[in-house]
Amino acid sequence: MKLMIIGSPGSGKSTFARRLAEQLDYPIFYLDRYWHQTDYSEAAKQRFIHEQQTFLQSHLDCIIDGNYVGSMAIRMQGSDVILWLQVSRWRAVWRVIKRSIATRCFHETRPDMAPSFREHFDWEYLKFLKFVWDYPRANRQEIPRIHQQVASGKPLLIIRNDTEKEAFLTKLVNQTKKPDKENR
Repeated sequence: MKLMIIGSPGSGKSTFARRLAEQLDYPIFYLDRYWHQTDYSEAAKQRFIHEQQTFLQSHLDCIIDGNYVGSMAIRMQGSDVILWLQVSRWRAVWRVIKRSIATRCFHETRPDMAPSFREHFDWEYLKFLKFVWDYPRANRQEIPRIHQQVASGKPLLIIRNDTEKEAFLTKLVNQTKKPDKENR
């Protein structure tokens, strides 16, 4: 099964992707890790799209983590299930600030981010926080529109809290369990 996880920065996409991967033994493609190792050029955008397509085509079971609306249709087409994590604006902004402080001040690493990426508490960072704040309003209609256009036959599951994450994880793990010798 190919799982696509989208949602606002700070919604818990990467953490949930890691939990799913641990339970299911699926590889993860972290869009942020790949994108933030590029020079952000037009050629990099094309390689970015190609890498996503290649990853989806080369795995029967996998997780692809990240937003990037410009290539979202490609991922939706190649995925079996789309998970849209939705948290409050306040929670998303708080989580982004908290992880920024942890990585910047306490040198914590993020497996979902390029090792060379460094956040700077500057004007660009403030614009990013505004993007996080505006994400629900900006994408409330855009994501369903893309889904309807390219993947209407595939589930778009909205997950709003930890209880719903746990329920989805439990159900998926139970569905994908491979029978052991005793249960055959």
